Amino acid sequence: MPTLSALRAIPHFAPLFAFVHVLCWPILVWQINRFYSWTLREGITDALYSVNRWGFLTVVRLGDKRDPGAYTPLVRTFRPLTDANWASDMPACLETQTPEASRALILPRVRRPAQAAHAPALNTS
Repeated sequence: MPTLSALRAIPHFAPLFAFVHVLCWPILVWQINRFYSWTLREGITDALYSVNRWGFLTVVRLGDKRDPGAYTPLVRTFRPLTDANWASDMPACLETQTPEASRALILPRVRRPAQAAHAPALNTS
């Protein structure tokens, strides 16, 4: 059961302690701990509650319990960056050259023969 100082340090509960009068903080701590243990026991994960100025907690809505037979996706795992599958298949000769030279090796430009000056222009209209 969390203590008063531990609950006040949690950012989620800090506004509740700011709202409730200081003399009623023990009531608020008792209500929060009681509600928390009940939700753990019943398996409730989502709840909407309100707190009044005297520290009494009122449950407004409860979410559905988790269905143990429901589909849950597999946990996604990532390979470490030291894995050999992350290695590049780039040839070593391309890695040592300048970017312009390696670009010329990858995408060679084929020069087309220049058109003769006396060739008629094609009408494309």
